[in-house]
Amino acid sequence: MRTVRRYLTPAIALVSACLLPAAGAIEPPWPGPFVENERILMVLIPRTPEQMAAFYEARGFPPAAIERISRTCFVTVHIENRSQDVIWLQPRQWKLTDGRGEIRPLESDYWKAQWDAVDLPQASRSTFGWTQLPAVRDLQPDEPVGGNIVLPGTTRTFDLDARFQTGADRRGTLIDVRFRNIECPRSGSVQ
Repeated sequence: MRTVRRYLTPAIALVSACLLPAAGAIEPPWPGPFVENERILMVLIPRTPEQMAAFYEARGFPPAAIERISRTCFVTVHIENRSQDVIWLQPRQWKLTDGRGEIRPLESDYWKAQWDAVDLPQASRSTFGWTQLPAVRDLQPDEPVGGNIVLPGTTRTFDLDARFQTGADRRGTLIDVRFRNIECPRSGSVQ
């Protein structure tokens, strides 16, 4: 793993900046596929297994946990509310598909079983949790949010249809965002 760490030092900084939930707005050029308009900016940043391994290894995750993380497809999602209304983030209502049908992201129940199997300490479980996209979140005007969605490692490419409710009461105009043919990077690919 030392070679990976040395090779990915700039990547660790990039991953760290994009994973921090309190991170501010990112600057163009956007580091991945994006949808940008007057209401929302949404950027997807597919991560290589090496990037994610380096990120979590730097935070003290044991090899057994790193191995489980490396078998999946991490996509860092960055969203900015550019409207003057509340936008509701609810990733469980997003539709992810590939050529075989719907894809279910790997959520907390899956990870709890993985972490139980390797006896991952609670501090590491908490660290992993804060790097994930919140399950529900209201985004106030000009507010950004970021985090990961994790897909099964068998995912090669996927489409994402994200719908955002708006307004304090969630009864405003819907925002629909669509991404097509997003690639899950494999080991050894350069990002």
